[in-house]
Amino acid sequence: MKFLSFFLSSALLPLLTSSFSVNRVFVGTPSKTDARLVQDCMTSNPVTLLPSTTVDEAIQDLLRLGFNGAPVVDPESNNLVGVVSAFDFLQKEEGGGALLPMQGSPQELESVIRSARKICATTVGDLMTPVAITITPTTTMRDAAAIMIKDRLHRLCVVEEETGKLIGVLATSDVMKDVLTTVRQALPESEGENLSP
Repeated sequence: MKFLSFFLSSALLPLLTSSFSVNRVFVGTPSKTDARLVQDCMTSNPVTLLPSTTVDEAIQDLLRLGFNGAPVVDPESNNLVGVVSAFDFLQKEEGGGALLPMQGSPQELESVIRSARKICATTVGDLMTPVAITITPTTTMRDAAAIMIKDRLHRLCVVEEETGKLIGVLATSDVMKDVLTTVRQALPESEGENLSP
């Protein structure tokens, strides 16, 4: 038995490990890279909307700029008060004139009230989702990506921890660019050069 153990460890094991290590591919972010922070990848000073902006003005502005949503900020403090997305506009359009059921559990009734408010909205303040999921500039990119996946979000608002003031937006495209940068850093020079943004 000792001979078999010695044979496996001295003769066979190096053959097995060398044959399997030639074509390894990592899945996920390499563990030896520095943890990147949201502040390194976010868009600073993002386009914002005010609660008093009309729905029509907001749609025109977002289409002109090529965005499908934006943070909504208080005009005086620049604190984040909500977000508006293409789904909010779609809900308004889709529900235009629909009769909503006024029965069910308290949670179902709250959902009906939210839908009715969006259908009747004339301003961004009426249409927006008031509770936005936020992150701070010192959140890691890995944690930000996990939040986006868990909550199925295309963008996260970045706020100062102490004041709640909006300072940036992190979009899924920012996360994808970070993944590409991370992969480039982990690959040998010749392989990393083939990856373009």
